[in-house]
Amino acid sequence: MSPARPPTEPHLPFPAAERAIQRIWADGRLALPARTASGATLEVVHPGTWNRLGGPDFLAAELRLDGERRRGDVEIHLRGRDWQHHGHDRDPAFRNVILHAVLFPPAPSILTVDGIAPESVVLLPLLPEDLETVAETDALLELRGRAPSIEQLVRASNPDLARDLRRRARERLATKVSWLTPRLAREGWLHACHSAALEALGQGGNRGTMLEIARRHSAEALTVADPCELYLELSGRWRLRGLRPAGHPQRRLENYAALCRRRPDWRERLAAWARETLAGNSTRRALIDGVLGGALPEGLADMLATDALLPLAASLGDISETWLEWPAGLRPDEIDACLRRLGQEGRARNWQVQGILHTLGRDGKG
Repeated sequence: MSPARPPTEPHLPFPAAERAIQRIWADGRLALPARTASGATLEVVHPGTWNRLGGPDFLAAELRLDGERRRGDVEIHLRGRDWQHHGHDRDPAFRNVILHAVLFPPAPSILTVDGIAPESVVLLPLLPEDLETVAETDALLELRGRAPSIEQLVRASNPDLARDLRRRARERLATKVSWLTPRLAREGWLHACHSAALEALGQGGNRGTMLEIARRHSAEALTVADPCELYLELSGRWRLRGLRPAGHPQRRLENYAALCRRRPDWRERLAAWARETLAGNSTRRALIDGVLGGALPEGLADMLATDALLPLAASLGDISETWLEWPAGLRPDEIDACLRRLGQEGRARNWQVQGILHTLGRDGKG
């Protein structure tokens, strides 16, 4: 079952850049096959050539529509009305478009200059991760190796640095909790913990694929599964470019399988730990060593805690201060470089990293 998605644009926490959605199309990371507005089954054989100049966004794409192979251009917009607002219905450069992909519903019927109606599809339910993650990942990729640019953006967007970063971090926590709440209601505590943990371990571009593993295999099954076979099961769908060896999805699957073997009851332990934490009677070490059984490297355990476990625990009570002050887990090198340039010395806290990521997601889009 696919994760619940906000059905309409007004419920989303921020705008998304077309570039971020184009990047997902280019990388082949959409949850396909999908149904077009006309009811046809859409599969992507080749996404086409990403066109950064004038004209359609992707040239010479190869698609299958109800099994029929089609070759043509693809145009991506945030909203269906943008086709006419941008004048594409009168522009000969768009006459070979065979698919109009829009982020937000609805996907209305459109016409090219020749009166031909391309297929349309809504991308929001097909994204591999939530929109805030999409936006911040895109911003980080665009700013990779440019810590001074990130510092300038963070300073300009956060005049009162500590206060504003904490405020932004709280907004990110609220978004994470709202994203997980429907999953908890739909799947229950045990499976929601399983799926959210695997999804978080896909940080670096593999969240959607990890979530597919969670849909296919229970936590109990992963105690005896071969991580290599799990990885090969979705061969071709993993995003590997730029990953360090420790972040390779097969390695992350090994980490999670080790956790499930060492602590088969880790999800029950997590609920008990959360209640103790809310009562002021638990510690970070109790989570890393007790709940997780020391199965994960500490940086990875901290990342899992802030990205999934503590937001899940928020269903039991207010854990916001614990989440804000938690040691920051794994994060891009650019974030550490930015913190140094901002004069934020000492061990990074979660509110600092989350505040910067929120700034990139909201303000760092082209």
